[in-house]
Amino acid sequence: MRKIPPLSLPLYLALATGIAYSLISASFSLSLLVWLSSVAIVTILTFIVCYVGIRKILYSQIEDINKEIIGSIQNTVFKNKMQSRGTNELDKLSSYVKRLIQEKTIEIDNLKELERMRKEFLGDVAHELRSPIFNVQGYIHTLMEGAMEDEEVRTRFLGKAAKHVDHLGILVEDLVTISRIEAGEIKLELEDFNVKELIHDVIELLDLSAKQKSIVLSAKYPDEQELMVYADLQKIRQVLINLLNNSIKYGRDGGLTTINLLETTNEVTIEVADNGEGIAEKHLPRIFERFYRADKARVRSEPSTGLGLAIVKHFVEAHKQKIWVTSREGIGSIFSFTLEKSREQL
Repeated sequence: MRKIPPLSLPLYLALATGIAYSLISASFSLSLLVWLSSVAIVTILTFIVCYVGIRKILYSQIEDINKEIIGSIQNTVFKNKMQSRGTNELDKLSSYVKRLIQEKTIEIDNLKELERMRKEFLGDVAHELRSPIFNVQGYIHTLMEGAMEDEEVRTRFLGKAAKHVDHLGILVEDLVTISRIEAGEIKLELEDFNVKELIHDVIELLDLSAKQKSIVLSAKYPDEQELMVYADLQKIRQVLINLLNNSIKYGRDGGLTTINLLETTNEVTIEVADNGEGIAEKHLPRIFERFYRADKARVRSEPSTGLGLAIVKHFVEAHKQKIWVTSREGIGSIFSFTLEKSREQL
């Protein structure tokens, strides 16, 4: 749309008034000089009145609108771009409205994405809850319909029902944890601790689970007696437990899982490496998403909540650190994350 200069409106009104006055006053017996002078005076006065009136009334309202729009844009993606290139209030208003429209469009797109994620999350939760609940229902109803009398069947069905109930409890606990993380309710309690001792404790904790699949757990450390990091001890403990559990659950029987510690000047990198089946490259970008399954067939044989790696990612990123995975099918996977060194060792 072609822009109209701000002086055009009062000028057009003044010219129209001047022409109208000149036609009307022409019927009076006025000398040419007086007639021309009066037409000029009426035109100029009309221009001044219209210009001042528009500036005072219209532009003052536009300035108020600009202030309201600027207030709406504050603390948004445009907060550092509030200076308009416009030379008058109308140009500024146009510029601010365009920015506001762009900002609201971004907000709407974000809300749509959040709504899509919410629906997807609810669908995933419903799917994950449905399986153990239906299984428990099936076992209980079968027992109630007469299988209770057979001691062998009763023991086997109650054992399976208990297993699914345990899985359901873990799933609910993980859902509560990740909901609290995303709501910002879980705070870090940072402290200095020896990460070598933590790794040793976690390996001892999971050693029995690993032996059930003949998997060997080991650790490789730098030469120093202590390696102090500054982090939340319990959160990092949970990160290591989740990563090792993941390695044991999906590792091959008779395999090896190794925790490696790598030092730099300011950071410690912890690697959890295994020689399992590995993960296809197409799955790697999404491996930390909630409920994402890289191998659905394998999940059926190894029950999982699908939230372990998502929780790991949240905990590591809460420390403002990085986590990533590298993997090759048939060779194994390496999950790596960084931690800040204790200030005493810098």
